[in-house]
Amino acid sequence: MSDRVTTTISTSPSAPAVPGDKSGRFFIVGQTQKGPATAPTVITSLAQYESVYGSRTVGPAMYDSAQLAFRCGASEIVVQRAVGPTPVNATISLDSGKIVVTAKNPGAFANGWTAAWTASGTTLTIVAGSVTETYVGATSAALILAASVSQIITVTSSGTLPSSNVSATALATGDDDFANVVWASMLALLSPDLGPGAVAIPGLAYGTVGQAIATHCASAKRHGFVTAAAGASVSTLTSARTTIAAYTNSEYLDLVAPWVVVPDGAGATKTIDPTAFAAGVRATAKRVSAGESAAAEVYARAVVDVTPEFQVNSTDWATLNSAGVSVVRTVGGYTRLYGYVMVAAPGGNANLRGGQYRDLVNAIAFGAEAILESETNSPASPGRLAQVAGRLAALCAPYSGTYLAVKKAADGSLVDPGYRVQVSTGSAPADNIIEATISLRLAESIDFVTLVLAVGDATASL
Repeated sequence: MSDRVTTTISTSPSAPAVPGDKSGRFFIVGQTQKGPATAPTVITSLAQYESVYGSRTVGPAMYDSAQLAFRCGASEIVVQRAVGPTPVNATISLDSGKIVVTAKNPGAFANGWTAAWTASGTTLTIVAGSVTETYVGATSAALILAASVSQIITVTSSGTLPSSNVSATALATGDDDFANVVWASMLALLSPDLGPGAVAIPGLAYGTVGQAIATHCASAKRHGFVTAAAGASVSTLTSARTTIAAYTNSEYLDLVAPWVVVPDGAGATKTIDPTAFAAGVRATAKRVSAGESAAAEVYARAVVDVTPEFQVNSTDWATLNSAGVSVVRTVGGYTRLYGYVMVAAPGGNANLRGGQYRDLVNAIAFGAEAILESETNSPASPGRLAQVAGRLAALCAPYSGTYLAVKKAADGSLVDPGYRVQVSTGSAPADNIIEATISLRLAESIDFVTLVLAVGDATASL
């Protein structure tokens, strides 16, 4: 989205998340074994993740989150590899710079790859683990052109190729500088155009990444998942929620706990960050049921072999839920996301604390920004402003009566559809700034049910 569209969200009253191709995406940022670091990649399977970002050897938290999110129903994961400010691409110089081979992406993964030169055939041979690439060029320009198709290395030359063979020599010095990563910089690579999905930095507790995620989500209109450290107790989690609620833009954050235990694929188990569980069932709920607030809990029942690291009893659940923690809990034989709440409510309205409300507002904000961006540089004629208002109303209309509470007159006629759109030239008609306002009245959702049984004898009136 362009910086020409500025969105401010305030509240007035409740509704579930919104369906859409991008709204169910799970954005993860963190260390990986390999892969591009300057832009994210949309991944649709664990096999694709392994191909682009490598194995669990480096960055196990990212790998585990991708694996669990796909198991729980995510269909698209947007992966951003995190590196520090000064990452280094592995490289090797053959014959004093006559041929220089450099890995396309930074990190230690390429350290140990080899490059060799055969003078008689003017052939450069690259061995990168199980992959071997050969490029032929009688001149430096021809060799560079031939190697330009490689997806893993780049070739440069001082201008003259070696006149004799150069034996296989290892690339070296590659480093991702992960120890110095700046999380805000990495999150900034997740363009708002990628959609209003959910964001997490797997494996790291809220104290390290929470504020950066909140700031990013407020800007990009996304749902931020954070967690505490593994093993955090109920009292620690309630204190964590209080701390997180004090962050700027904390209404965009969802604290998920406890961590979850899953099979490790080798007959044992591993304990991992629970945000992937929440994001996966969130994605399923949005795809299957348009994100009704209870749907994340319902669809979590289809995920087997996932259990919380400790069982949360009814008393502790009530404490955590009231505090604003989204609890992973086993109830009735199923592990569920038993509650879907933000650590803070928009505008302080406690009735809007549900994560489904945050998702709905984010999705409408995302769609509205796209509409308004397409209208920039257009003349602000009355007819054009009416057209813009109509497009914004059409964005809201599908949610009227289901997720937006309508008002009706005594005779049943519609008074208003649960939304109101206003587009005008604002208080200063000559400043080239158009003011668009969308007011939403969110519908109540079924988060809790009070059951009353009135019992009488055979003579009682009911």
